[in-house]
This record gives sequence, C-alpha cells and structure tokens, in this order.
Amino acid sequence: MNGGLVVRFSILVAAEILFVGALNFFDDWTLEQMPVRFVGTAFAAGIAFLAAVAHFPPRINIRRQAAIFWGVAIILRLVALPLAPADELIRYQWDGKIQQTGFNPYLTAPSDSKLDDLRHDFPQAAKINHPELPAFEAPGAELLFKVFAGVTDRPIFYKIFFAIADLAIAALLLQLIGNDRRYLVAAWYAWNPLVIYSFAGAAHCDSVMMLALIGGVLALTKACPEQQLTGTTRIDDPPSQWRWSLIAAICLGIAVSLNLVAASLFLFFLFALRWRAFVLVLSVAIPVSLSSVFGYPGLQNWSSLGQVAYLSRLNDLFWWLIEDTFWPNPHQRLFHYFPIMTVCVIAVSLLFVRNWKRGTVWSLGTVLVLSPILHPWYCTWILPFATWRRAHGWHVLSITLFAYYLFWDDRLFALPWHAEPWMRGLIVAPVLASMIMLATQNRTAAEAI
Repeated sequence: MNGGLVVRFSILVAAEILFVGALNFFDDWTLEQMPVRFVGTAFAAGIAFLAAVAHFPPRINIRRQAAIFWGVAIILRLVALPLAPADELIRYQWDGKIQQTGFNPYLTAPSDSKLDDLRHDFPQAAKINHPELPAFEAPGAELLFKVFAGVTDRPIFYKIFFAIADLAIAALLLQLIGNDRRYLVAAWYAWNPLVIYSFAGAAHCDSVMMLALIGGVLALTKACPEQQLTGTTRIDDPPSQWRWSLIAAICLGIAVSLNLVAASLFLFFLFALRWRAFVLVLSVAIPVSLSSVFGYPGLQNWSSLGQVAYLSRLNDLFWWLIEDTFWPNPHQRLFHYFPIMTVCVIAVSLLFVRNWKRGTVWSLGTVLVLSPILHPWYCTWILPFATWRRAHGWHVLSITLFAYYLFWDDRLFALPWHAEPWMRGLIVAPVLASMIMLATQNRTAAEAI
C-alpha cells in the first residue's frame, strides 16, 4: 500500500471534517457576511470531499475500508448536529403540533385566527414559512410530523432521526453496489457535505423518503435478477421473487406518500416487474390510504401540494435560459412548467425501458434540471442513484449548489431571491467542466484499450 497515498487521504478527510465543523461558526445568517463565509467554508469542505473520495486507498482489506467508511460518515454527522436547523423544521414542528390538538393541517393555515392560542405557546411561530398556506408536504410526511410532535419538539431529535435514516441509505447503497469496491463507491454519498448538512445539520426530512425509495430499488434488484430482465418472461418465479416484488411495491408506496417526487420512478418499477407489476397497486393504495386520514377524497389534500406552483420560482437550472431568449416570464410564475416536466419524465422513462437501473438517474435528473424551483436539498434525491451508477457530475453540482445560501445576503443581488448571472455560472460552470473532463478521460481510456 502506498504510504504517500494514505497520508494524502488522511489529510483530506481531516480537512473535510474540520471544514464541516467550521460551518457551526457561520450558521447565523442574520449577521453580516455570515452567508458568504458559510458558503465559502462549504465549498472548501466540498473540495476536500471530492479529493478524499478520489484518494480512498483501494488496496486495504475490506474490514479496514468498512471502519474508515463508517467512522468518517458518523463523525461528519456528529460535527454537523449543532448547526442551526433550516426554517423548514419549524414548519414540521408546527404541523405536528396542530395535529396533536386535533386540527387538520390541510384545512388550517398557520395564520388562521383559530390557532392564536397555539401560536402563543409556540416560540418560533413568527418564523413559520408561508404562514398563509395550509400544509404542502405529502400526507405521509405530515403523519410523521404528528408522531414526532407526540415525542418531543427538540430539534436534535429530528436531526438524529433524519441522520440515522441517512446512514441507513448508505447501508442499503453498499448492498446495491455489492462488489469489493463498495465502500470506495458509497463514500461518494456518505461523505457528501450537502447530504450531511441537509439532514444532520438543517434537519430536512427527505432522507426518510429516500430511504424508502432506495429500499424499494434494492428489493427490485432482488425481485428481478439480471437474466430475467434481458431474457423472456418466466411464469415459474420462485416465491422469494414474489416477496421481494411486494416489498418493492410497499417501499415505493411509502416513498410516494412522503414525497411525490418518488412517483417519477414508478414506470421503472413497472418495467422491471413486468407481469408481476400488478403488485404496484400497493404503491398507489398506500398514499391514498394515508391521505384518507386527512379526509381524502372529500378533501383533495393532494391538490394542496400544488400551492407552491403559484409562488415565484427560484434557482432553476434550465428555464431561465428559455425565458431570457424567446419565452418571457415577467411574473416568474412556475405552474405552467410542471406539465412539461411530467411529460419529459415519462418520455425519458420510456427511453430506458430496457435499462431501468441507468434510467433512474436520468429520470430524477430530468426532474431536477426542469424543476422551476431548485433548493439544494432537492439534489440529495438523486445522489444515492448517482453514486450507484457512477454519475459523479451530480456530486459536483451538490457542492456548487451551496451557493444558493448566498440568497440570505440580499446585498449581493439586484433583486431579492433572484439569481444573478455570476451565481448561475458559479453553480453550473464547474459541473459542465467536470462532465467534459470525465468524458475526455473515458474517451482516452477507451482508445487505449
């Protein structure tokens, strides 16, 4: 084993841990220059991360790889736990609190006068985001918030829960990858600073949805062996494949009930399961059943998820190009982009009917590229799949997307919450450069064979 490589790797890992820990000094974005320092430190952590995973020592035994992998992953999340959570956590706490007192979050907005007494007992009430809107999370997520509110309202509880779900995703990724290099590959996800900050630091709930979705994909690979996907349909499937098919459908249903974006992979489950695809009725039944808790179908609570479609869009990767050329959008509305995005996801899914594993990255990538709103934690949706399929350009994007948090320093922008060209370049240019570099390396390697 190359001693110099080990030393460089150790320095890079230590640097990432130090930079992630240093984010704790710059998480109060009400103070001058703090967002700039936060983003700069996050960029430094990202550079250290990219270099560290590229230098993961490949010639050590599997037990040492496992110890390094889990040790670094856990330490990174522990140093992120003290960070100030995002204001989305306040909304989670509020929606759970009012459910505990008998209110339906899809019927009652936080600003409703009926909730005045509850607001007096909720110190963070003034910081609830979009108080004029009823709940806009999926029913499964709202029920999860109710359970959490019955346990405690301490942010650390939410953070630990979401971080454990995140580590469970890493464990499932190891199973998906499956070869002797699985720890080297899975480190691209488990050590990613955006993943660490989004769940252990900011306390976003998306890790629970991602855990269910990755669990469903892992079950799908066991239900549909490779030779079965490329050969003729068999009618003598062993019972274990039926069990895995049911597990895959249940996991997908849970994921959809937590976040509707999981439905973008529905066609791939359909393609993989083939004639056993009727089990996917469970994937529909689960979110519908959980919706009934809130009055569905009498109350169309799923339609309330579209309330954000009437808000101004933010930080998109694609539509600004169209609007600056031939399709002006002076009011910056986004509702007309969702039908286009849905059609494109279906079209991309059909292109990968014979390669559903690769198609998962393309489908979720289409969602992110065409989404009229791109918060950084949205990028975490694709990172497990990008890790599995070695699509490392998405990991570069996950680092540059930290520039989004510069929006909290509104002196940098001519209009509040409107990205300037320099910021778009900061986010997109490194990704394009990395994709060109990787494509060149792959071409050179292919010519050398």
